[in-house]
Amino acid sequence: MISSTAVMAFEWIILILAYILVAGRIYVKLFLRGFGIYAADYLLIAGLVACQGLLICDTLTYQMNAMDDFSLASTSTPVKKIRFATNYFFDTGIYFPKFSIIAFYFNLVPVTNSSMRKALYALTGLTAAFALTTFLCDTFWCGADPSINWAEGHQTCTVFTSMTLMRLNWSLNFTTEVLNLVFPIPLLSGLMTSTRKKIGLAVIFGMGLITIIVSVGRFVTMLYVHNDISIYIWATAEICISVMIVALTALRPLLRKFTNNASTSSDDRTGPTRNSIYWPGSNKIPRRHVVQVGSESLAGSETELNTMSGGIMMTHQVTVSIGKPDGDEESNSDIRG
Repeated sequence: MISSTAVMAFEWIILILAYILVAGRIYVKLFLRGFGIYAADYLLIAGLVACQGLLICDTLTYQMNAMDDFSLASTSTPVKKIRFATNYFFDTGIYFPKFSIIAFYFNLVPVTNSSMRKALYALTGLTAAFALTTFLCDTFWCGADPSINWAEGHQTCTVFTSMTLMRLNWSLNFTTEVLNLVFPIPLLSGLMTSTRKKIGLAVIFGMGLITIIVSVGRFVTMLYVHNDISIYIWATAEICISVMIVALTALRPLLRKFTNNASTSSDDRTGPTRNSIYWPGSNKIPRRHVVQVGSESLAGSETELNTMSGGIMMTHQVTVSIGKPDGDEESNSDIRG
């Protein structure tokens, strides 16, 4: 069996990775794109706070040498209080990344697509209802007085050890996780773009499968291994990975910056270049629907979704670098197609 020290090392490593990715997302929003911090970002930060709260509870449990005995009911009152708080950080906190991606969907779905907007409102209401249900169950599952969960002596009911409550909370969480994953599928199928681009976007949204796989692993472990320290790993991995995946969806400009820096270093060795920007599409696309991005600018979006009469068109920036002899003046030209 894995040691409690190894468990704590894993948990803090994955939490640090979550901090790095969320910080990268904020950096992209503030400095690369020049945007502010919006609802989706605040909700993701709230999810990160829940991860931190869960890790603090696990660390305190580890310091009290209570981590190795997962299902022991007759523990000290401080340990019982910590375990009660753990339910809030995990069961309720895991909904914050879901709300963050839903806030992103509100910006992604065109207001002219009434059917998808209605489905999005339904998804939002269902997720909020499940989150509230989880919070209330974690509070009053064993009675109107929550303090029964950390009362002295042996208790017949505690929120932390109730398998019935665990199954209920997992079912609600799993349902919303799947719905969040499948929601953008009709939107992707309506994009007027190449199959390769559709596959790329599908991969971005499909990363939610990782969270679903981890969630199933945690559920199976809790069903068949009632007193195993690995459950701490599954729980921490699930909530931290959900935060990390949402953060990853906004890190493309940061990757593009690193790529451009590497390309600039290569150009410095091979000689000056001249850059041209080409926008594929139709002359019917109004200019206000296309955002020009200069060759050295990282503040704009590389991909734009435009509502058309026949569907949704995605315009994409392509930068072409052409080598030129020394002495020529640099020139930039924009071609709108």
